[in-house]
Amino acid sequence: MPQPSEWAQLDTARLLLALTVAIGHANYIFLTPLGFAAGFWQWAAWIAVLIFFVVSGLVISRSLRIRRDGFIPFMLRRVRRIYPPLLVCFALMLAIEALLQSASISTEPISGTTIEGFYFDLPRAALCLATFGFRGWLASDANVALWSLAIEMRCYVVAGLAGQLFQTRNRIVQAMAAAGLVYVLILLAHDRLDLQITTSYAAFAFGCVIGLTITRLPKVLPVVPIDISYSLYIFHFPIMLALFLAFYRPFLPTTTTAIALSGAAILTTSAVAWCSAKFIEPIRFPKIKFGQIGAAQEG
Repeated sequence: MPQPSEWAQLDTARLLLALTVAIGHANYIFLTPLGFAAGFWQWAAWIAVLIFFVVSGLVISRSLRIRRDGFIPFMLRRVRRIYPPLLVCFALMLAIEALLQSASISTEPISGTTIEGFYFDLPRAALCLATFGFRGWLASDANVALWSLAIEMRCYVVAGLAGQLFQTRNRIVQAMAAAGLVYVLILLAHDRLDLQITTSYAAFAFGCVIGLTITRLPKVLPVVPIDISYSLYIFHFPIMLALFLAFYRPFLPTTTTAIALSGAAILTTSAVAWCSAKFIEPIRFPKIKFGQIGAAQEG
């Protein structure tokens, strides 16, 4: 669906937020082992993730308000958007792990640093995909950034069910949506709820409220020709971690080398993200025709 320019500028905002997170992780991976403080960039990355949740809530609530075609079509669009690049990301992580091992580069953490080793739990990630974020976990030592994606996937389910509940006039569909909403909220209430996860849910909900109350945005940012924010976010950490494990043994590098590796990692990730946005993200799984099940115009 074509976006008016004031809404398309949110792609630029998401790109800036994803880049902030990537720079924060680059600082953590490449510079903190050399004694540099991580405080500022840790806070910047955390704030960027929270704003990312707000923007996501805003975009999702606007999509639900405009399309009004029911929960199932909405969720299928989310799957078609999220899964192709994510599956490629998993394949890349497995390839990096195999490449490190074939080059006799240890995937274990480097002694004397707090940086994780390259460990990817594929069965747990597959379970998370199969349950759309409600079981298993996407994040692992090889890609800690994916924790927020699983939380966002859960938010999509809640938003989709809430949209179905309040937009349809079909009593049976309303009852099914209400039961589903109660069920997923019970699941969330019994899940791990620390400050990080709770504030993420709150940020997404805040974004949804904004999306329901405004119809226009002030034009502030230029529109990027291609949105690489999602791919940049999911691909950056394993690439950075692989470079860290390869170049920080047997001795830690100089500060100049560390900064060069940080820049190389961001440039490499940006190139991979561009390829993903250009060739992978446009891939869409075959559409399943459900008609207008639960759509708002039903009586």
